[in-house]
Amino acid sequence: MHLRQLRQFVAVAEELSFRRAAQRLHMSQPPLTAAIQRLEQQIGVALLERTRHRVALTAAGAAFLEEARRTLSQAQLAVETAQRAARGMIGLLRLSFVPSASFLVLPELLHEFQHRYPSVKLILRGDSSARQLEALRQRAVDLALIVPPAQGAGEDLQVEPLRKERLIVAVPAGAALARTRQVELAALRSAAFVGLPISEGPGFTGAVLAACQQAGFFPRVVQEASQMQTILALVAGGVGLALVPEAMRSVRLDSVAYVELTHSGRALHYPLALASHGTDGSPVSDAFRAVARRVARRPRATDRRSRVNAQPRG
Repeated sequence: MHLRQLRQFVAVAEELSFRRAAQRLHMSQPPLTAAIQRLEQQIGVALLERTRHRVALTAAGAAFLEEARRTLSQAQLAVETAQRAARGMIGLLRLSFVPSASFLVLPELLHEFQHRYPSVKLILRGDSSARQLEALRQRAVDLALIVPPAQGAGEDLQVEPLRKERLIVAVPAGAALARTRQVELAALRSAAFVGLPISEGPGFTGAVLAACQQAGFFPRVVQEASQMQTILALVAGGVGLALVPEAMRSVRLDSVAYVELTHSGRALHYPLALASHGTDGSPVSDAFRAVARRVARRPRATDRRSRVNAQPRG
């Protein structure tokens, strides 16, 4: 029995006319009549009562009509499900991310992705860039939002740059620096710093060290912590200053103030990238990459605010 036979029977059963059913199916009437007869022979029961003036369903035909409709509906669902899976619209995506991304870029990414692909299940985990890369190699995650560079990316991992995030400085709220809106990095050369261990965030720590070296000094790190929230707690306790992602402004602590940071009058940034295993070409991962590129190209509120602040006043 073929789906075509079921469609033919449903058309006749709903129209109760071989002529109208043939027109609906864009075929001539004699082949349709012969097809219904073959179907009845296959099943072994009469599905239709035929007279010169009318066509009616038998009890068996009424029961068969209900199941035929259900079968055709399920077949169409199977086709649509396969098509949606091929477009990345259903499935599972395991995404890891650096914790600082959870305050700005990640919510924007997730909102856009879930709007476009509501049937994709997301499994999220925050971790350091180093551990994310290892998870990718172990196939424990599908995609990772990291701070590059990524060690070994040329071997088995692919890293796609997304956008640059701004660096700011977190200071104890009682410090004189907390009362300023902006500071040059070179002015902090004698300050004590709290930082992220390079083993936890080689990309972010490397960006901080490179910025300080461009400003003419090497930071005096008096304490390290593996989480940004812990670093802010140390700043609140007066241990030192910290260069942190601008996204950390979302963490509001009474004892911490955030000050814009510049070098030679320009804002300082570090990169964010999306990493994946080199052999991962799943439709769901491809769909997320496309959304990430789209979101990364959008102007951000912080960028617009910076341009407004840069306009001459008076």
